[in-house]
Amino acid sequence: MVRKMDRSGIQVRFYRATAIAGAGLSVVCIIGNGLCAFPLRLSIKWVVLFLICTTALFLLKREKYRVHMMFSAFVFLIFLFLPFAFLDSGGSNNNAVGYVFLLLISTTYLFSGWRRIFLAFGLVVVFMALHAAEYFHPDLVMVYSERSQFVDRMIQIPILLLVSFFIILHFAKEYERVNAKLDEYANIDALTGLYNRRMFNKAIEEAALDRENPAYLVLIDVDNFKRANDTYGHSVGDKVLQKLADLLQESFGYGRNNVSRWGGDEFAVIYYGDKNELSQRLEGIKNSFQDFITPYNGAADISFSSASVRVDGTVGQVLTQADHSLYQDKQKKHSS
Repeated sequence: MVRKMDRSGIQVRFYRATAIAGAGLSVVCIIGNGLCAFPLRLSIKWVVLFLICTTALFLLKREKYRVHMMFSAFVFLIFLFLPFAFLDSGGSNNNAVGYVFLLLISTTYLFSGWRRIFLAFGLVVVFMALHAAEYFHPDLVMVYSERSQFVDRMIQIPILLLVSFFIILHFAKEYERVNAKLDEYANIDALTGLYNRRMFNKAIEEAALDRENPAYLVLIDVDNFKRANDTYGHSVGDKVLQKLADLLQESFGYGRNNVSRWGGDEFAVIYYGDKNELSQRLEGIKNSFQDFITPYNGAADISFSSASVRVDGTVGQVLTQADHSLYQDKQKKHSS
């Protein structure tokens, strides 16, 4: 569901960027034709394109009809606007190929399924039909002087390149943004904002291989978490986990340290530093957590244990030692 929503949002932003680029291209070409004293009829297609793009931007807000509107706009561009522009601008002597590629790029990314196939296939057919029409019926194509064609290319080719750059750059930024988001989904726990088990596994492997910087593995567990959930509801249970996550992040979330949600109501910290200082920080976290939970009649508490991440021991041995120490700490609480 998340990826589907992301794709829809990206398509909308990309479509908006394409429409803005098309409107800007139209304005520049209209102004350029006027400055070069070209016939007014040459600007008709650009006026039409400007109206299409601005209308598309306006209707983009109507989510219910968005897909149909986007598809209709490209059908118009491919099957009506492109043939008219091709014949009116001098046929193969104009810059039609560049616009065809631009339409193909936009169509490929903006649409999927049968719409993408239909538009791409239609674009190819229209392009071939126009060249065939120019070859067999050259009288259908407007003829301009070499000077006019030269000036037209000097105006449109740089603009076409800039518009293409703008659209592809926008796509590249969206691609980077989505990759960063997917990386976040893969590495970050959604509830607490801490690293997840995947990142913890990576961090502890790195710590085990580091012979210069001693590290400690700390396991933290919320005692009686189910009771707190059952008594005060899951919203309070979430707040308990988020509060503990915030305390751990404030105390250990810097430098090479790794703070992770290990799973459920368990957290893990890989700490680089002095063991005595580690003990002091854990006691401070425990006191702060107890202050937070007091209004809920002390419904929960935390237990923790630590173990040295030794280079002469395996990661599995370190985890077993820390887990065993955590179990002993919880047993002491129950017995007392």
